[in-house]
Amino acid sequence: MKKNGFISNILTLALFSGISGVLIADDQLQQEEEAASSDNDEESEKVVLDSMLISASRVDEAFKKTTLIKDKLGTAGDGADFLKKTAGISVIRQGGAASDPLLRGLGGTRLNISLDGVPFGGVCNHRMDPATAYVKPGTFDAMSILKGPQSVRYGNSLAGTVNFDRSEIIYDELGVRGDASYYYGSFSQQDLTVNSSAGFKYGYVAYTHNNARSDNYENGDGEVIDLTFKDTANDRLAFGYRPDDDTLLEVSAVLSEGKMGNATIHMDVTRLDRQSYDVHFKKENINPWLKTLDIRYNFTEVDHAMDNYTLRQHHGSFVVMGQYWEKHYAKIESTIDLSEEIELIVGMDYKNERYDANAAGGRWGLHYRPADISDEEKNRILDFDNFAAYAELSYQQNDQLRWVAGLRGDTLGTDSGTMHGAGEVGRNVLKGANRHRRETLMAGFLRAEYNFDDLPLQLSAGYGHAEKAPDYWDVYSYDGLQPKFGTKSGFEVDPERNDEVDLELSYGSEKFMAKLSGFYSYMSNYLLLSGTGTGFDGKRVLIANRDVHRVGGELNVSYNLTDSLAVFGDVSYVYGKNITDDAPLAQTPPLEGNIGLSYQQGPFSGAISTRLVNAQTRIHEGYGNALAVDSTVSPGFVTASLELGYKPHEIVDIKFGIENLFNKTYSEHISRSTAANVAGSSNLKIHEPGRTIWARVSISLDSIDFK
Repeated sequence: MKKNGFISNILTLALFSGISGVLIADDQLQQEEEAASSDNDEESEKVVLDSMLISASRVDEAFKKTTLIKDKLGTAGDGADFLKKTAGISVIRQGGAASDPLLRGLGGTRLNISLDGVPFGGVCNHRMDPATAYVKPGTFDAMSILKGPQSVRYGNSLAGTVNFDRSEIIYDELGVRGDASYYYGSFSQQDLTVNSSAGFKYGYVAYTHNNARSDNYENGDGEVIDLTFKDTANDRLAFGYRPDDDTLLEVSAVLSEGKMGNATIHMDVTRLDRQSYDVHFKKENINPWLKTLDIRYNFTEVDHAMDNYTLRQHHGSFVVMGQYWEKHYAKIESTIDLSEEIELIVGMDYKNERYDANAAGGRWGLHYRPADISDEEKNRILDFDNFAAYAELSYQQNDQLRWVAGLRGDTLGTDSGTMHGAGEVGRNVLKGANRHRRETLMAGFLRAEYNFDDLPLQLSAGYGHAEKAPDYWDVYSYDGLQPKFGTKSGFEVDPERNDEVDLELSYGSEKFMAKLSGFYSYMSNYLLLSGTGTGFDGKRVLIANRDVHRVGGELNVSYNLTDSLAVFGDVSYVYGKNITDDAPLAQTPPLEGNIGLSYQQGPFSGAISTRLVNAQTRIHEGYGNALAVDSTVSPGFVTASLELGYKPHEIVDIKFGIENLFNKTYSEHISRSTAANVAGSSNLKIHEPGRTIWARVSISLDSIDFK
């Protein structure tokens, strides 16, 4: 993998200028309505990226927030880094990269994540590679978050849906476009992104490249946190054909590779190779009633290896694991205008996933250690096949009131092979091995959206139901061999079910904008993990079904003090209780908020913000989710950040910032513990980075036409 030096990488960066702020006026809202929709099956509108925007987000449909990415990159190195800037999002850190995101305390496959309209997961049984680890934010244009089970188009989602999308490429004449960014920060962080395309009226070719690396970071006390380095590369090539203005056929391929340390377990990622191939066909305005037809097929393959000796000092014994994932995904969706007031979206999707694994372990000099685990014989672990059909209906009853409803049915088959303990290092066969099961999962919602006549105010209320069957991690990584609590293996636990009520109040005027979101959730058969991790002594973490309830919400506000100065803030809170055990719900994030001031005047911009996080004393020690468990109560903390911007030319944007301005040493409550052979006690949560100074330079050549 190439490592780009400081000088050689000063290619400069991206599209949007201005701060990640909140100066929202009516004309800016109109610009964002034109700019922030996506090119995939999420929306039929096209993303237009040639507008100058002061605010990088907008209010679109209820319970949904769309953010234009390139103006808000900051220090974000992957999708989780970008997501954590959003109220209600927490991330579980496990090193310098590949944090695992949670929405309102729910993550993993409870939170659907899609890239370019394709649902994405991961392969590592330790969740070293959550879906967002494959997201290089500068190569995407828009991110949308849909809270709660308020749609059925993107899967059967308990917590919500996150979509990362690229803009649709349209050329009227022969021309080329491009943007590039280079980021450099503390701890030798470097990130180079190049987006380019060339095309004409009937088609285009597009190429995207990203390379990112960093050394181990330090905490606020100057202590180096070992095994927090990363080195990744990502390339995408796409060909598009447009026989007319309403038709698109795009074929694309993504290749990526990476290695990264992991400060929270006994192994590191020595290989994370991905190949993904996609065919996308879209036809619009087919006839007066058939508005769109969208068809997609995707094949993804991931080759993942991890060990305890390549990137760290070994201690007398070795372990190496290989895990392999193949996914086929197909989807067809149509939008139908039944009348001027009624729109129907219907679709079907199919997904087949295959997981293989192999491993070796022993004492140095006594046992065979393979040169490349990928060359060794692989064991079939799991196969999942899922077929789904869904429909969403929207009815505009009058100028003020809109109804939206959806229904989805999934049939999921799970087949397990001869799974062995400790990620195939052990010889013991798991209880869920060589089994078959097929389940029917249902999802649905009903929502009302009301716009007031005399006020710029929208009130939305919805009820949603969603179900999730045991996934790869539940079935394989958490298959119990002894009855610590409950009696079921990961293969046998019941599907989780979430019944949720969501409320939202949105207000937007020339000077003031506010959005208040709230929810109440009752989850039956919630999968709760018991234990602190897996070992090599035959003991396994157990999972069991529990009944829980959750309540909470988020508040976002912004106010324009002057034409150039604005104040903004947000607050989020979740309360969770394990009803079955009469205990706090483990891994629930604490109350937290942000408050800041932003400035925009001509080519100059700036923002300063403060994050305030409350202590979390409501824990259930030893219980948690697939990545982390509650260990200790967490103290509160306060951090601050600063960002300055200067745009010397319409195509050049320079930004400078400081994260953790006062060099605070702290850990997030939702966090893994450091591994025993990493700096810091194995009983402590992993520390966050100390003061991080960074700069980003961007250049954007919007279009050069050859007429």
